[in-house]
Amino acid sequence: MLKIKAKHIKKESFIMAKKVKISNNTVAAVLYVLVGVLFCIFKASMLNWLLTAAGIVFIVMGVLDILKKNLVNGIVEAVIGVVILVGGWAFVEVALIIFGALLVIKGVIDLMAAIKAKAGIFTMIAAVITAVVGVLLIASKWVMLDWFFIVMGVILIVDGALMLIKK
Repeated sequence: MLKIKAKHIKKESFIMAKKVKISNNTVAAVLYVLVGVLFCIFKASMLNWLLTAAGIVFIVMGVLDILKKNLVNGIVEAVIGVVILVGGWAFVEVALIIFGALLVIKGVIDLMAAIKAKAGIFTMIAAVITAVVGVLLIASKWVMLDWFFIVMGVILIVDGALMLIKK
């Protein structure tokens, strides 16, 4: 009878351990919601955190590579980290202008294709909106950046919530 109880206890603890197991999708969903909320709250200032974190990660990777006697990779990574920490915003500004220009080009190309194919009005509206967002991103990048992070935050929150509901 004692053996039966021991087997029963082992089986119960295995079942409980199985129930407690958290899937990667659940972790991803919770992270999506968390990052989405942070994006909505802190907006463009999240870039400060992201750039600082990226710079620190590169510096740490560089130091670790140097300690492992992988000097070339270590020095390159450390320099990239310092450049990101010191001049990260310059890169962001250039990237925003390039991204805005690409959106304008994509919007114009999509609009021309929609007109040529005699597509529906929604396709044309989407193309015009894409081009307008590109122009706004170039003209007033910091205002657009705040809205970009809010929209991205909402998308991440909704996506994370849907992932949790699907589970």
